[in-house]
Amino acid sequence: MPSPVPRRAAHRLIASDRIEGTLVCRPDGTQIGIIERLMINKASGQVAYAVVKVTGFPEFGERRFPLAWEMLHYDRRRGAYLADVSARDVRLGPGADGGFDWGERNDVAHIRPYRPPTFWGTSF
Repeated sequence: MPSPVPRRAAHRLIASDRIEGTLVCRPDGTQIGIIERLMINKASGQVAYAVVKVTGFPEFGERRFPLAWEMLHYDRRRGAYLADVSARDVRLGPGADGGFDWGERNDVAHIRPYRPPTFWGTSF
């Protein structure tokens, strides 16, 4: 009789193609969009930010929005990343005017939270 397959522990790493296409929502469940791609620092290997394709605010049409990676928190129950981002943030944030340099590391400083997050203490 073959030996049982060992049960795998939860991994701390995930392949980027499994993140791409994942839903991004506000803490109340309102859809913001989907993760289109991750921008990774070539030197450090760290994810700098996610490019979110906005789908939850139809008034903005086809818009991409850079969201600092540390602003995203995965919610296993919803199978989505949560971020405290409003329609105003999308309208006024980086990328809104087309002047954001998606490959420039210095621009990452401009995609930090626009206000103090209100849901960090909640349990996911």
